[in-house]
Amino acid sequence: MSLNDATDGVLTFSRREGEALARDLARLSGVTLICLDDPVLATVDASRLTLLVTDNPRLTFIRSVEKFFAPPAPPAGVHATAVVDPSARIDSTASIGAFCVVGPDCSIGAGSVLYPHVTVYRGVHIAERVVVHAGTVIGADGFGYERNEEGELEKFPHIGGVVIESDVEIGSNTSIDRGTLGDTILRRGAKIDNQVHISHNVDVGCSAVVIAQSMIGGSVVLGDHSWIAPSACVMNQRRVGAHATVGLQALVVKDVAAEQTVMGSPAVDQREFQSQRARLRQLAEKD
Repeated sequence: MSLNDATDGVLTFSRREGEALARDLARLSGVTLICLDDPVLATVDASRLTLLVTDNPRLTFIRSVEKFFAPPAPPAGVHATAVVDPSARIDSTASIGAFCVVGPDCSIGAGSVLYPHVTVYRGVHIAERVVVHAGTVIGADGFGYERNEEGELEKFPHIGGVVIESDVEIGSNTSIDRGTLGDTILRRGAKIDNQVHISHNVDVGCSAVVIAQSMIGGSVVLGDHSWIAPSACVMNQRRVGAHATVGLQALVVKDVAAEQTVMGSPAVDQREFQSQRARLRQLAEKD
């Protein structure tokens, strides 16, 4: 239960310190609280609360819930309403939900879960312990055309595939396009939120995060542990370095260096963005 709603007998956590933590402790009773070590803990009446002290309360809370309170995993096997091509290879421990479609020459590894109405086109390879939420489409053609002599659009061939490595999670109603000549790749541990568009030939690094309503253009490389905030847009063929952060609604038009944070439209370094905003406020105040 959340900290604000915590009542007698529940497990919750707090990352607050000092006076803020003291206020939480004063109002809670009968709660098991996972929290940071702090001098204010010495003032707590041990008969009112159970305290679990840790360096990372949120992570400890996550692991506790997963161990003791997590709902059961979907059952292994293929739902009766799912459609699976005979050439697809589905591990016996994978779970294919209601009304899913798995196309030719696909593979789905051990412990992976496709929730209802997921569509997996031909030549998509999903490794172990991957979770794909409802309504997501993996392996559809990307958007690539060339005008011919008459000015009409002719489609660029999309003969690549999609490779999703182990422990990736993909949210609902997300689109991940197949590659043109090579593959679109989501590397180990990447997390993709709901309503995200991953274009053809994108390479998403290990443990990278792409959050809701973001658009990643064709042939973009997202470095390991990079963070793409909600509604951001990364233009085609750009690189976002390892541990870099792309801010909320940012429009990335040039490469982002490793560990850099960019913000704004077009996106610039966080310090430059903040300086620009400060100057704009000064100009507005003069008027």
